[in-house]
Amino acid sequence: MALILTRDDIQRCLTMAETIEAMRTAFTALYHNTAHVPQRLAVTLPEQGVALYMPSLLETPEQSFSGLKVVTVVPANRARNLPLIHSSVLLIDAMTGQTLAILEGSWLTAMRTGAACGLATDLLARRDADILTLFGAGGQAPTQALAMQTVRPLREIRVVNRDPAHYQHLVTTLRQLLGDQCPPIRHITSAHEALDGASIVCCTTTSTSPLWTWPDIAPGTHINAIGAFTPHMCEIDPETLAHARIVVDQKEAAFTEAGDLLQALEKGLIPGPAAWTELGELATRNQSARQHDDEITIFKSVGIGIQDVAAAWTVYRKAREQGIGINIEV
Repeated sequence: MALILTRDDIQRCLTMAETIEAMRTAFTALYHNTAHVPQRLAVTLPEQGVALYMPSLLETPEQSFSGLKVVTVVPANRARNLPLIHSSVLLIDAMTGQTLAILEGSWLTAMRTGAACGLATDLLARRDADILTLFGAGGQAPTQALAMQTVRPLREIRVVNRDPAHYQHLVTTLRQLLGDQCPPIRHITSAHEALDGASIVCCTTTSTSPLWTWPDIAPGTHINAIGAFTPHMCEIDPETLAHARIVVDQKEAAFTEAGDLLQALEKGLIPGPAAWTELGELATRNQSARQHDDEITIFKSVGIGIQDVAAAWTVYRKAREQGIGINIEV
């Protein structure tokens, strides 16, 4: 019997703190070579659409799981009043090959992406970091803020985005997600003003040019960048990268897809992957990795399939315990 889990089911089963711990497990396994993550496969769809296939295998002392996430991006869906992106995750028992669950992928992806940045922030940000500047107000923004609030209680959230309606929707979502812990939220149009005194920065845009210039970044800032996941995209100023310690989810994936890093490399402003640190190495130490208070740290993530498997297993286990979801024969 396989379990069908909807977005509502996943929201009932998965907290951010639990997802961050799942990411710690995933990235530690990746670092110790008990996870296998092939590069994702892209298939072109009609009307300039694309389907992305992300397989992975996670082995733990208790059990081994395989998974496949399928993400479709169809620009023409905007005219159809349909979501631009659809996603689903297949969870498989790697020992028996049996399908365990089929999960709605959009919320799971948002949670695991936010949680990876939450893990990186917990390991790299200053302990007194409490002002978040958030670039972008789309689907990934709420869980970024939720993850930051989970590891560093926030005093203020600053949002830089273009669409006032998207900003208002984000504010409503954040107040629902954070409840009584939601700090004041400000809409700021200037990157310079938004970054003044900010200690944590999260970038969730589809930008193809840097969102700021190096002088805007305050000493000791930690930056999470998840938006640029193709070689032509870019959120982080190359000079900022040149002054920062670079941490990535996986060197191979970042060297293939992370436009921010690839463009800075092409200009000769940063060293190659051998000088980057993988998040799994820091997670294995399980202690603060910040070298000094004024250090600029950057976590660059393009997203890898092992995150989805780890998060899906966490959801599946809790759903079984709580009797959530629909059982089907497959």
